[in-house]
Amino acid sequence: MATPELVQKIRSVIDTLTKTPIDALVSNQQKWGSISFESARRDLDLMFRLGHHLNDLPIDIVPDGIATNFLQLLTQANTAVQRITAFTIESGNPTGQRDEIVGQAHAYAEQLLTATQAWIPFLAYQKGDVQRNIEALSKSVVDANEILEKAKRETAEKSKELASIISAAREASASAGVGVFTGDFTGQVITLEAAAKKWLIGTAVLAATTVVAAGLSFFLPIDKDASNAQIVQFITSKIIVLIVLLTATVWCGRVFKAIKHQSAVNSHRANALKTFQAFVKAASDDPTRNAVLLETTRSIFAIAPSGYLESTDSAADSGTKVLEIIKTATGSGKP
Repeated sequence: MATPELVQKIRSVIDTLTKTPIDALVSNQQKWGSISFESARRDLDLMFRLGHHLNDLPIDIVPDGIATNFLQLLTQANTAVQRITAFTIESGNPTGQRDEIVGQAHAYAEQLLTATQAWIPFLAYQKGDVQRNIEALSKSVVDANEILEKAKRETAEKSKELASIISAAREASASAGVGVFTGDFTGQVITLEAAAKKWLIGTAVLAATTVVAAGLSFFLPIDKDASNAQIVQFITSKIIVLIVLLTATVWCGRVFKAIKHQSAVNSHRANALKTFQAFVKAASDDPTRNAVLLETTRSIFAIAPSGYLESTDSAADSGTKVLEIIKTATGSGKP
């Protein structure tokens, strides 16, 4: 292997060789005027790059003879560079001298390339750049896989969390909706009960008035000297008054019964909605929830007879139609 002294000489020559920038070597109008070494740029660039590679690589592991050859070729290349630096147009034939230096630089660059082209890849591998790059690439692949797996896990967790949030939001909205509708039905019951009480009082007053009027008309005597026309007129007026009072009493009673029926219906709906949320929370799966929804809908809209009205067939039929619509929307009616 190359001795430390030989390696130091090689690195010193390389530093001297690459000290002056290539642009400053190929053109110097103040000293050379229109003459330049532009034709030698490629060779100079090649020598500089080979020198930089050798300076960065562990050349101490090459055989001593190979290192000595590197030193000689680098010294020759440095000689060509120094000739360019010392070039002047005051010589007898500056153009010819320029061409000679260009040719010399070309020959030295090719010789240096021939001697180092097989060793530079070997030295680069020994330096560990290739292996380090492979290891870095492998590590990057492993890291990327870990990041991907982590992202998958986080995505799955976020999906579960999002599903739970959506479920909670649905339950909260359902609870809020149930609370609002229950309050609406309850408020309607209070209003209807107050109205029913007024109509009951009105019915009672009319009924009492009818009874009083009937009693008074019974005890009200007819004049003995009255003619037949007067008797008919007297009896007819009594009958008309009693009929009007009796009709008003019956009509107020029917209005009272209708209002009480509506109050009972709304009270039933409010009670059904109050128990709805408890049944939904107790349900363990979607089919059960759908069944609870259908039964609640049936309980709300398919109203049983309240006892206040003679017939509730139309209400029951309406509830059945609504139930069928809900079944169709939720798909529960599929066989």
